[in-house]
Amino acid sequence: MNDIHMRRFRNIPPLQYLLGFEAAARLGSFRLASEELGLSQSAISHEMRLLEERIGQPLFIRNGRSFQLTDAGRDYQRTVAAALDQMERGYHRLAPFRKPGSVIIYAPRDFAARWLLPKLKDLRAAVPQCDPWIDTSGVAVDFENMEVSFAISRVRSTVEGSHTALLVPDVLAPVVSPKLAPKLIKTPADLLKHTLLHDERSEQWRDWFEMAGVTTSDISAGLDFSDSDFALAAAELGLGVALASLPLAHDAIAAGRLIQPLPQVLKTEQSWVISTTAKELNDSVTLAVWNWFKNGAK
Repeated sequence: MNDIHMRRFRNIPPLQYLLGFEAAARLGSFRLASEELGLSQSAISHEMRLLEERIGQPLFIRNGRSFQLTDAGRDYQRTVAAALDQMERGYHRLAPFRKPGSVIIYAPRDFAARWLLPKLKDLRAAVPQCDPWIDTSGVAVDFENMEVSFAISRVRSTVEGSHTALLVPDVLAPVVSPKLAPKLIKTPADLLKHTLLHDERSEQWRDWFEMAGVTTSDISAGLDFSDSDFALAAAELGLGVALASLPLAHDAIAAGRLIQPLPQVLKTEQSWVISTTAKELNDSVTLAVWNWFKNGAK
């Protein structure tokens, strides 16, 4: 394994050389680079010669105590700067793992934006020692191999137990901005006169119209979004009527940004649940957050 690793990265010079090269190329001076890095100017100059020998390519055109980058040097500068920036960002991403009270919650973006985010103030008030980190990257959660406290998902079958709890059942209904004069929407068929907003949820407008007893032909026209949060945002802007998850639209309806003009709702077979593991619940802060989700975040 070590031999394979060394072969894979055999062309990467020592980090100290790369730091010196990045500073010298950025500042245009070995002297300024040495001051920034706390080294002598001769040490920086020596490292740059070793770097050129290591990669087998001149990086500098030297003229006494000054220099210019070669074309290869300018190209390598971009590569090295981008790599060092990426490593720096990676370091800062570790901050939530280092601080006490960090609680890492993986959730779909639409649920995090519309349901979870408005509740974070209440969560911090109930468990003040917790610092939530909301991850909406969409990766498949693996509790065994990932740093994760909780995973929220939309599932077909809800099995509540010691490590999985129901947050809210998912039901769908049309929602519209007050800007679209919802008083003109008296029956389900009236929706066909408006622009329909579509997302990539498995339940679609055809399912809702069928439940409401409306026969439709092609209703694919309108605006399409891969994310339910964007569909709701479009509805708030008056761009059309969204078939919304009522748990996700709840706050917008309560605030008057959206209106549910019709009483008919489509009961899906899906529910939002939260999961964790016995290992995670050994932490007192994580346990307190878990109890809040189970008992207070409805």
